[in-house]
Amino acid sequence: MTTALVSLEGVAKLAAIATRLIRETPAPEPASVCLTPGTSSVSIQPSVGRDPVTVIGSLLVWTHSLTGLHGDWWHTSAGDLHITLHGRGPSGARVKVYSSFPYSRARKHLGLRKGDHETVTPDELYLLALEIAKQKENDQ
Repeated sequence: MTTALVSLEGVAKLAAIATRLIRETPAPEPASVCLTPGTSSVSIQPSVGRDPVTVIGSLLVWTHSLTGLHGDWWHTSAGDLHITLHGRGPSGARVKVYSSFPYSRARKHLGLRKGDHETVTPDELYLLALEIAKQKENDQ
């Protein structure tokens, strides 16, 4: 079968929005980009490794141009701190940017038990990154 059963206008528009967002964001190429035309959403997973300060910095850079930014974090059963930020991008597209790092690196600054979820603001993420960086500096 060579013809699409459904028009791909939504895919092309969303791909153009994602391309614009990626080109205009001063960050390394992401590890994963997922387009969901039915909800006009783009999901981005940065490719930065597992260092907490780098992960948080990457999330903040990838979301700096979004509006209506809000987020959540949770302590996964696998022992990670998973962070997701949501906002609106170009043309009102929904954008989700997510990543994780070992919870043990944030344990001194957070009180999340395994399975716990909480909302988080970009300011709180920035402060957590500062605290982790200070702790790392003091440990050396």
